[in-house]
This record gives sequence, structure tokens and C-alpha cells, in this order.
Amino acid sequence: MTGTCTTPVTDESLLAWWAGELSASEQDPLEEHLLSCAECARRGESLAAVAEGVRGLVRTGELPAVLLPAAIERLQEEGRRIREYRVPPGGGVLCTVGPDDDVVLARLEADLGGVSQLDLVICIDDGPEQRLPDLPFDPAGGELVFAPSADTLRAMRAHVQRLRLLAVDPQGERVLGEYTFDHTPWPEP
Repeated sequence: MTGTCTTPVTDESLLAWWAGELSASEQDPLEEHLLSCAECARRGESLAAVAEGVRGLVRTGELPAVLLPAAIERLQEEGRRIREYRVPPGGGVLCTVGPDDDVVLARLEADLGGVSQLDLVICIDDGPEQRLPDLPFDPAGGELVFAPSADTLRAMRAHVQRLRLLAVDPQGERVLGEYTFDHTPWPEP
């Protein structure tokens, strides 16, 4: 292994390799490089450790996240118990989190055509707003899939959560949809 890398692998490529998202033609040369380059191998191990930690928190529902289709498929393949609520713009839903639910998905439907940046604004009851900026999304998917912390929701009293999905561009922002989640705690035995 060499000491200083003259052709370092990008962090994006290392994460794609760790997530198994590279084709064989991309994966083989990258793995050869990692076997001969201590610097890139060390960076790869560090990124993998962070990514695995984040993945574990999302997998157990402890970290709120926005999920793309591939991540949802992995959760399903792992046998995670997923509770889903699909809500159209202007819609609302009665919701809860059961004791056996691993992950909760809020599927916020919206027309995402032409959207380059997507922000989510969250307000619980009449409290302060929290803004999650520049979220990852699939423009063709027609929805943003938000996975709030299942453990946090399970511990909360009855409340109303209002979400607002915003398209942001240099000219300003526009509301794509507003969604209401009327949360009730799971009945105690």
C-alpha cells in the first residue's frame, strides 16, 4: 500500500461502493485501488462506519430521515415492520405508532416536476416551525417519503403535526402541499 494517494477516490464513490450501488465495471477498479492505497482504504473505512451508524439509526427509527426508494426496499427486505401514511396535498390522516413498528413513513404526495430543491417545514401543535432544507428526492416519484423517529412519536402525547412541502429556487419558494397528521398514542394494554 502506498503512503500518499495521487488519485484519491471521491467520498461519493466510496459511499456508493459501500451501499452496493456501483456496477461491476465501476466496483472492480475501485476495489483494486482500495487494496493498494492505504489512504483511500482508511477513508473508506471511516465513511463506512459513519454510514453504517446512520443506517442503523434510520433502520431502528431513531433518526428522522428522508428515504429514497432503494432505502425503503432495503428496509422491507430486512423484514422491518413499516407503518405508512400516504397523504395528498391538502390532506390529513389520523395516525399512531404501534409498539412493534420499526419505521414510520409519511408519504407526502406532490407534483415534483421541475423542482430542484425541496424543503420540509414541520410544526407540532402551535409550536415553533422546524425547517429541513434541501432534502433528497426522486423527481419522478411524485412524493417525498419522510421517516420521523418512531421512538419519539411513540413517546409523544396526542398532537397535531403540520407539514409543508416547499419548492425552492432562485426566484423564491412555492408551497407544493400542506399535510396534517393527527397523532394519537397507541392504546396502553
